[in-house]
Amino acid sequence: MSLTSSRRRVAVALAAALLAGAGTAWATRPDGTPTPTQTRQPAPTSQAAPTAPGDPGRTLLPAGTPGAPPTTGAGRPTGAARSPADVGRTAAIPAMPSTLGIARIGVRMTILPTGVAADGQMALPPDPAEVGWYRYGPRPGDGAGSTVLAAHIDSAQYGIGPLARLGELAPGDVITVQSGRSSQRYVVSSTRHLKKSSLDLASIFARAGPPRLHLITCGGDYDRQSRHYEQNVIVLALPAP
Repeated sequence: MSLTSSRRRVAVALAAALLAGAGTAWATRPDGTPTPTQTRQPAPTSQAAPTAPGDPGRTLLPAGTPGAPPTTGAGRPTGAARSPADVGRTAAIPAMPSTLGIARIGVRMTILPTGVAADGQMALPPDPAEVGWYRYGPRPGDGAGSTVLAAHIDSAQYGIGPLARLGELAPGDVITVQSGRSSQRYVVSSTRHLKKSSLDLASIFARAGPPRLHLITCGGDYDRQSRHYEQNVIVLALPAP
């Protein structure tokens, strides 16, 4: 077994162990909050309220996962100015994504670049109305690899987010990502509801293979004891022909 293969197996194993044992989640929502189809509004205050406002809601990506940047001992990325996917490029680097649009479910969201948090996992914007782009991976318009966008489904401070309806997307639906003056259209290939412990992180954050988009939020039942959702909703979309 090559050293690269060995490291990849260790990284994926570490990711699975962390997801299964730490109970991390994309977002949290108490019982009694508005349903995803209702207008976004502040969630009510109760003893079952989710994590405190301002909690970055980190999830999914431990340092060392294939596609993650080199980190310091604290888990913070080193050399954050450029993505590893940018190194060695001979063609012009596409602009950073700025806006996500999904007409099918009435979504229009600002995209913010995010990286690896201090605990080694992917950081998300605290407001569910904003979606994070994993800036150490491919950009929309790159010739290979998986672009990752993810957002909370809701929060105690901000209420229900636009991606609460993400699970309604079906094959053939169109997702548009604006990057500078250009726009990249994607066509939904699949929408899956997966337990957090079964996520294929190597595929989600891959920098090789055909270009694709992974759009992710929380889903499934809300566990009041752990104060986390049990699943992720993961949409896979491919560049429109």
